Amino acid sequence: MNYKELISNGKSVRAFLNRNIEEKYFNEIKSYIKNSKKLLPEINIEVKIFDNKDVYEKLNNIAGYNGYMIEAPNYAVILSDVKNGYIENSGYIGERLILKARDLGIDSCWITFKDSNAIKEKLDISSEKEVTAIIALGYGDDKNTKNKSGSERLGIEKIVYMDEWGTNASINELEERGLLDAFSYARMAPSTLNRQPWRFIIDGGHIILAVKKDDFTNNYERSIDAGIVMLYFGLIIDTTMFDLKWSIDNINKDYKIPDNYEIMGYCSI
Repeated sequence: MNYKELISNGKSVRAFLNRNIEEKYFNEIKSYIKNSKKLLPEINIEVKIFDNKDVYEKLNNIAGYNGYMIEAPNYAVILSDVKNGYIENSGYIGERLILKARDLGIDSCWITFKDSNAIKEKLDISSEKEVTAIIALGYGDDKNTKNKSGSERLGIEKIVYMDEWGTNASINELEERGLLDAFSYARMAPSTLNRQPWRFIIDGGHIILAVKKDDFTNNYERSIDAGIVMLYFGLIIDTTMFDLKWSIDNINKDYKIPDNYEIMGYCSI
């Protein structure tokens, strides 16, 4: 898979054509997720695929932004054991699923929700795992589709700091360290309300990820956003340099991070 191309061609799809997806593609997606790298491989997850008739009417008014459920031919539901970092892990896996679907020509959209138990009850899911992600799948109606990656994206210098908060990294510094590509594609990561809430601090051999806290998002959405940007950054490092591992922990050091941001994890480079 050409991850750079897939990331660059990201689309935000809110309207889908009434066109079925072949079953073989779902099998390919499930196999890919089963065998692909996870953020936290020790956390067990499960991916279920549902048809429109099994989901849309049942979840209307209880899922979707402000209760507006997006209608699509199919939906992927991710279930996860509840352990430290499980939401970030599901964001990482869910966006990986989206990239694989895109590779197969299938469009997608994250569906917001608040109550895992309500979703399991409506979809008749019998599992001790928690619903951690719902993703609409189908073929987008081009009239209602827009590209995610464009000129409205924050520049790299605005999201990457050197040593501490506020000391902007230069393009030359990042290029010399071999990190320019990874940050260039990380900035294309989708986020709740397109807030682009992530900031990075390069501290010697560590990269620290901080995500903005505000009244527009909740802890779940911030954790999903963190998992997605970890995936995008990691995919580029994995394919061009070495196998990257993120730690879902704080780091005991004062980087002068504002109160409205929190450290979500770090990696070694």
